Order: sequence, then structure tokens, then C-alpha cells
Amino acid sequence: MSTGAARELTDALADAVTDPAPAMTARVMAQLARSTGRGWLRLDDSARRPYLPRSPLDTITGWQLLLAAGGAVPGVVAASMCRDGRVREAAVTRLARAPGPVAAAALAVRIADWVPEVRSAASAALAPRTGFEDAAAIIPVLLALQRRQRGRRAVAGYLAGVAAGPVATLQALAASGDRSRRLRAWQVLASRSLLAADELTARAVRDPDLVVALWCARSLASPGGDLPPGIGPRLPGSARAGVRAFAAGHVSDDQLTTQALRGLLLDRCGAVRSVARWRWRQQYADPGPVYHAVLGAASQPRQIAAALQGLDEDRDDSLPATAVPFLTHASPAVRRAAAQAIGHHAAASDIVSLLAPLLLDSSGKVAATALRYVRGRALPASVLASLDGADTARSRRLALSLRQSSGTWNRVHADLAAINDHDRDLAEAARKDLLAGLQHGAATSYGKPGPAQAGQIAGLLAASRLSQHQRREIAFVAGIRVPAGS
Repeated sequence: MSTGAARELTDALADAVTDPAPAMTARVMAQLARSTGRGWLRLDDSARRPYLPRSPLDTITGWQLLLAAGGAVPGVVAASMCRDGRVREAAVTRLARAPGPVAAAALAVRIADWVPEVRSAASAALAPRTGFEDAAAIIPVLLALQRRQRGRRAVAGYLAGVAAGPVATLQALAASGDRSRRLRAWQVLASRSLLAADELTARAVRDPDLVVALWCARSLASPGGDLPPGIGPRLPGSARAGVRAFAAGHVSDDQLTTQALRGLLLDRCGAVRSVARWRWRQQYADPGPVYHAVLGAASQPRQIAAALQGLDEDRDDSLPATAVPFLTHASPAVRRAAAQAIGHHAAASDIVSLLAPLLLDSSGKVAATALRYVRGRALPASVLASLDGADTARSRRLALSLRQSSGTWNRVHADLAAINDHDRDLAEAARKDLLAGLQHGAATSYGKPGPAQAGQIAGLLAASRLSQHQRREIAFVAGIRVPAGS
């Protein structure tokens, strides 16, 4: 939860106190139920923020009467975050009797309260709430609190109580949901020797959370880094790149077949390929022939792209010549990988001629990759003319970007020419770049535009959608005059 989201939720809590309508209560409860452990702490800080705008909870009076009369859970949660310690203590008493994960999480926040009476009441109310529904909401908050000095003993006591509780509860806590809570549950299950290797392997292979999957994979390894027999061959097939990289570095030679390691050399993730190349060199030799064999065969586009990326990352001597034929491949992923390899390894004189045609590529990612390497270089007029001739939103944006990087006054001229464009996004991008250049780059503009360009800038400036003050500033920096009526 961001600071802005915490402020909005604080406002909603205040509304739930002053107007506890069912629709408002349901909306606030849904927001509170989705909050993470750190989100609850940020909300608690926002409820008593000392900076402007002040918290709307500060304007509410009559908390004791409201709590005594009974109210919806969001209102009680708001009271638990009040500045008045007596109000917070009364709110804790009410939350202790309220069922549900939202009340449980709000109680967990108060376990580190700065008033001893509030801390003590919250700790006592929290102790018996160790069932799955409550613990699933409480544990993320306590894990976020455990580094704080206040309430540290109570936090440790609750977590120890859950750790010693029923195995079924721990398994449910480890199954899905908040990452910190899941990891804590997995660690407790491992410490109680309740995790089988097959279960850890299954999680390492298919768990949607990378951190959890990698923890499971590392838990399978012995202190020396060895994996149990039969486990190693399954890890390279994990859906998580971190696990595949771990497998490339830790699966023993007798479990990691040549075919499996070759597959890791062609992985879609650069980190996996890097570890696989190190392993291949240890066991065999240079991985370059593997990549060249893929490029020379009728391989799948994904494999070709990975092979080009592997050669690029390995700084293979065959580049850029090896990558040039793939600039016209049918797959955008292959063309992009080829463009990257050429951009990294081709001579400066060749980059423009090889990559400029890709600026009009049908794939935006390929065109953006080509732009990255040709921007700031001397371009033939035909390149910009072809982009202008295409007359698409993307081609005009690319042409503007290239002109913006071709010198101070070319940048000013290009921005002024685009500032009245019918494409509002392009016009706004040009306006922002022009004003940014005026603010940050004017002091380093030691030269002046030539006479012809100065006249063009003056004409464009007079017709631009800029304030009179902005026009005069630009004219002053450029050393030109703007017509008096401008």
C-alpha cells in the first residue's frame, strides 16, 4: 500500500465512522481485507500523520460514546488508530470480541503500541486467535512488526504458538496468499521435519511465487549444495527462472544431462543462460558451437533468439556477422535479438546502415531496440524522410526522438515543429521536452543556431502553443527576436 493509498483508506475509515452506510462499510472492509502486513502499518501511520493534510480522524469526537453504542468493524478499526490511548484501549476491547481477519489484523497492529496498557490488552486478545483465518491475517502484520523494539516479545510468543500448533493449520498457511506468511509457514514445517522432498520439489517446479519456489529448491540441497537423487532432473523444468538458474549451478553432473544443460543454454532468461554457460565450460568447453548449431538449423524462433542473445552475452567473435541474416527473420523476437547483438558488437559506421531500416519495423519493440542504438548518430536524410513519409503515430514519434538527440538547436526546432501536431500525445511530448531543455540544458548551449535555422525557429516559436513568457525565454537563449505581438 502506497502512502497515497493509505491516505485514501484513512479518509474512507473516517467516512465509515461519520456515515456507517452498508455500502461504505462493505467497501472499506474489502480494502482492509486486501491490505498486506506493511500496508496495515502504513495505514496506522497515516491515521495519525503529523504532516499536512492532517488525518480526518483528528476531527472526529465522541469516540467513547461511539464504541459504547456499538458500531461496524471499520469504525472500530478507525478508533484503534486514534491518537487518544484510552480510545485505542477501548477499541482493542471491542476488536477482541469481533470475529474475522480484519479485526484480527487490526489487533495485531496494536501489539506494538507505545502505551503499555494497549499493548497488553492487544497481546492478550491475540493469543487465542491461532486458527487459520485469523492467523493468515495476523502473521503478515507481526512479521512486519518484528524488527520493532516494542512488542517484540509478544510477536515472538504468538509466532511460536502458531509454529507449535496443528500441522493442518501450518499447511493451510503455506498453501497460498501473502508471501511472508507462506515462507514463515514453510520454514516452520521444515524445522518440524514435516516436508517431504517430493512436496518441496513440486513447489519448486510449479509454485507461482518465485521467492517461495526458490526457497523450496534451496531447501532440497544439503549444506554442501548437493541435491537428493532423482530431484535434480526435475528442477530445470521449473516455471520459475530463479529455480532454473539454481538448478544449472547445483544439480550434480550425474543428474544434469547434456540435453538438459543444452536446454538451459537456450533458456529465455539471461540469468539462467549465464549460469548454464559457466557450467558448460566446466564440463565441456566453449558453448559457442551449441549456439551456432541452433542458428544453422531449422530451429524454433525462441531458440534462435536465445542463441543470438547467448552469443551476444558471451561476446562471441562471430558477431555481428552471424546476427545480420536474422534482421529479416519472420519472428519479431529474433529480429530484436539480432538488433541487440549488432548494436553491441558492430562498428559505429555499420550500426546506422544495418539498424536504421528496423525503425519502420512492424513490431514496436524491434523499432525501439533499433532506435536505442542509432539515436545520437549521424543519420542520412533518407532515414528521417522515410519516417516522416510513413506518417504513423509511431514513425512520427521516432522521428522526433531522433531529431531531439541530434543537437541542441535541432532539438528545439524539432520540438517547435511538433508542438502543434494533430497528435496530442506527440505535441505534449514535444512541449515537455522543449521546456525541460529550457530548464536544464540552456546553460550548456554555448552556440547559437545558424541564420536559416534561427529564422525557422522564430517562425515556429511565434505560432507555438506556449505562453509569452516561455517564448521570450527560448528566444533569449537562441539569440533571436520574436515578433512584438507574440
